[in-house]
Amino acid sequence: MKLVFLFLFCVSWLSAAEVRYDCLHFVEKGMSHDPRLAEERFSVEEKKLESESLFSEVILPKFSISMMVGPAPGLKKTVDDWGDTVDAWDFTELGPFWGTEIQALQPLNVGQYKIGKKALTADIRQKEMDIASKELKKEVELQSYYYNYLLALEMNRLAMDAQKQVDRAYEKLEEALDEDDESVSQMDLLKLKAGMHVVTEGVADAQSGMKQVMLAIRFSLGLAPDETFVSEDSVLVVREEQMPSLEDVRNLTLTYHPDLKRLQYGLDAKAYQMDLAKAKLAPEFFIMGEFSYVKSWASNRSAFQRNAFAQDAVNHISGSLGIGLRYRLNFWKDWEKVRKSRLEYRALKMKENYAAEGTVLLAEEQYHKTVAMKEKMDALKESLRASDAILKGAAMQYDLDPSKASDLISAYTQNVNLKKDYYMAICKYNIAIAELIARMGMHLSDYRSLQQN
Repeated sequence: MKLVFLFLFCVSWLSAAEVRYDCLHFVEKGMSHDPRLAEERFSVEEKKLESESLFSEVILPKFSISMMVGPAPGLKKTVDDWGDTVDAWDFTELGPFWGTEIQALQPLNVGQYKIGKKALTADIRQKEMDIASKELKKEVELQSYYYNYLLALEMNRLAMDAQKQVDRAYEKLEEALDEDDESVSQMDLLKLKAGMHVVTEGVADAQSGMKQVMLAIRFSLGLAPDETFVSEDSVLVVREEQMPSLEDVRNLTLTYHPDLKRLQYGLDAKAYQMDLAKAKLAPEFFIMGEFSYVKSWASNRSAFQRNAFAQDAVNHISGSLGIGLRYRLNFWKDWEKVRKSRLEYRALKMKENYAAEGTVLLAEEQYHKTVAMKEKMDALKESLRASDAILKGAAMQYDLDPSKASDLISAYTQNVNLKKDYYMAICKYNIAIAELIARMGMHLSDYRSLQQN
């Protein structure tokens, strides 16, 4: 029973250390972990904070309250040189003093605020589309890791199988020589030994390729030292996404590509900035208010204590409210800003005329490359079928005549090379599909959902 529990514990520990993803979830995990994309998303949050600060600047940009407390002298009645009764300071009688002053300024440039808000919003959308474009490139990179991982698995299996087949043929030749079989010579054994280095090199290359791709995967997924990535797919096959038609490539590119959307948002932002520069040529109106209140409770001033708004040499209340106007006399400096904004808008508008066509042409170029890769993959598949038949025949002849080992090795080497080329063609085709989806401006999840619908 102890051994059973120990075995179950080891199995559970090993399974917990494995991280399994299919292609889609592998891409999603890599996208969420990428630190560079996280930094880009922080920049979007910064721009959103700028938009919020703009609203804060419009609502009472100047609002200050100041207060003071302390002792104040009293007042006493006295007769001046002209015989008039006046109030005079009485520093022998001190009392508490409290005063406050409030100043406020409220701009009335609602139009400028609305235009500035729209410009910032368009700028945020533009930045989001820029991040979306970088995300598409990252998705292609992650899919290349995934399919190169599967390719490394296939190459490793292929190399190990080739090693077993050669070792088996080598053992069979040795047995035939030990039995003094006249159909087998020492030369056959030497020829087989001479060709074994190719298989050994294939095993080493496969293992090296697996180590390299695993390093990239560990970094992309942020795996812990005790975690190991294992793909949900056990073999490298042609990916499930269907290849779109050329017409679909054009339409999807025009609809989804983030670069085209970024250009449109950039045009909107430039247009709003141009309107904002024009609006600043006009005078700015604002409401300004000020209020001041002072109250003292010095001794011998009981009359003033009952009246909170009594005014004298110590106590007073005052305030002002009015509409102000500000106009920048340096008109030409602001006019240059208008001209600059107008030129930038026109330059971006000219770019719009050819940007859509250029983006579609890039997608079409990738489409034709993918078609060519698919044709090459299909051709290799047909050749592999013929090679399998040749290998089967060579194996049957070798069973009947061990001296045919060189023919078997030659057929097997050709078959292994064709399999290697076929698997590499599948990998390149799968990555080409990923590149095509990105060239159309779509995420892998969105493209799959579109095909399912």
